[in-house]
Amino acid sequence: MGRRLSQLCSVLLLALLAGSAWAYASDTRQQLTFLAAKQFNECVAGTDVPRLTALQVRNLVRGNLSEGDPGIARRTVRWQFYDRSNQSTPRVLWAIDTRMHARFDDLAEAVLAESGEEDLPRFERLGEVIYYLQSVTVPANTVPIYHPRRWRWNSADAFTEYPLDREALASRLSQVCVELLATPETEGLGTLLDSTAAVTIANIRAPIADMHASWQVFWREGEAGEFGSYGPAGNRFGREADFPCRSERCRLLDNDPIYADFALRQHRLAVVSSMRAMLILQRFRAQQDPTLAQPSWDVSPYRPIGDG
Repeated sequence: MGRRLSQLCSVLLLALLAGSAWAYASDTRQQLTFLAAKQFNECVAGTDVPRLTALQVRNLVRGNLSEGDPGIARRTVRWQFYDRSNQSTPRVLWAIDTRMHARFDDLAEAVLAESGEEDLPRFERLGEVIYYLQSVTVPANTVPIYHPRRWRWNSADAFTEYPLDREALASRLSQVCVELLATPETEGLGTLLDSTAAVTIANIRAPIADMHASWQVFWREGEAGEFGSYGPAGNRFGREADFPCRSERCRLLDNDPIYADFALRQHRLAVVSSMRAMLILQRFRAQQDPTLAQPSWDVSPYRPIGDG
């Protein structure tokens, strides 16, 4: 009886402590991943890099979606925050991973294993890796900001709910092929995670257009290895917000174009980072099997999972 009570108390305590990184909505992640795959195939056409097949793309998306919704039991002990300090992963009660890095490293190793998984499971693992690459384009995940589970309180991060403008995003990708193919051969998935997070941090530190304030009025960094917090503007991205600018006050309006430009910058980063992950795997596969040929079919249209 005493042991059962002790185990029950431990489970309840884990549930009370549970926190998690925010993620884009599943529909947004599908769109980002499908767009990245489409642009990737256009960029590598005519090169030695194999294009993605429709089935490979769908496995990428399945992996992304499954990693973003692993179930309550796993979410309780896996919080998935990014840690800029590169210190050993902090744990709570010897069980809870507060950072994403151990999980990411395991997935990255499986993706680029020289033997083992067949191609389709390998692409599903890459989809799981891409989930984390997209996650570090969410400012609150990279600062990072601790928050409780949605199933405990009605909390949400405003940035993850900001709508994706597909048309504007596609137009911002007009020069992406040059950018993609300039990716060094030595680029790895671990360095890609860190470089993506570094761009997010740089964008947070950048000034808001025509204002004497940076985006840290929304997401304030903490000390390396520690949690940050929402700034004086609060968790109000996309909505009217009032905050100090030197000796005056500044204001952003509901759906202000300044919000749209920042969100577009981060959504583009999510797509480009996803494309680079695809390039890393396809270069690896081509090295392992030089006979890989370019698929002769077009993988469009990219239909969401569940559409049949």
